[in-house]
Order: sequence, then structure tokens, then C-alpha cells
Amino acid sequence: MRLIESEQLEALYLQAGQSERLRSHLLLHSSHQEKVQRLLIALVRGSYVEPHYHELPHQWEMFIVMEGQLQVCLHGNDGKVIKQFIVGENTGISVVEFSPGDIHSVECVSPRALMMEVKEGPFDPSFAKAFV
Repeated sequence: MRLIESEQLEALYLQAGQSERLRSHLLLHSSHQEKVQRLLIALVRGSYVEPHYHELPHQWEMFIVMEGQLQVCLHGNDGKVIKQFIVGENTGISVVEFSPGDIHSVECVSPRALMMEVKEGPFDPSFAKAFV
């Protein structure tokens, strides 16, 4: 059994605030070879994940926003935004699942946000993201 305590989350937020990307990860899986990859991602306002997609057929991705708010954009092949919405606290949306090939971006719009990312493994860093 593994418990994630509030002190760990506060440390994750602190690391995010000191990071160039304004986010920090806590891996919940023990290996990139595991069938299910799980991680907590702490973000602070202004953290922006550029439009990208996952090109392999098993690379679906699910976000579960546990705290704060994120703006999520879905982009067309030309990079233009075709849909955008806020997900998280007080939005009525807390879970977003992307199919392989969905071009998406994420930005933290609240002072801080915490999300769990779940995706199928194994994880191959050379196929982590493809950019438009």
C-alpha cells in the first residue's frame, strides 16, 4: 500500500514553483516497463504544456484534475485551437481522456493545480511526445 500525504504534495508544489517548466512530477509506477503508467503532476500558474500528440496506437492519456484548474485545448493538424475548456474545481469537468493522435495543450490557470495522469505503458522516452 502507498499513501500520498499532504506534505509530499506541498513538496511537489514547491518543486514546481522552482522549476523552469513550473511543474513537477511524482511517479507512482516503479518502471517505464509497467503496463499502466501513473503520475501526479503539480503545476503552478503559467505552466504550459505546448501542443503535442502521442503517435503510437497505445498512447491514450487520461488527466484527472484533483485540485485547481487547467485550461485544455484541442488543436487541429494546423495547430489552431478547435476546442478549449477549463477543467478542475468548480467546472463540472474533472477527467479528460485523449486518444492517440489528439493534439492537445494544457495550461495551469489557477495559482496551483494537481492532476493525476494515467496512460498505458510501457513508456518509451523516444516516443513521449510529437509536436505540431
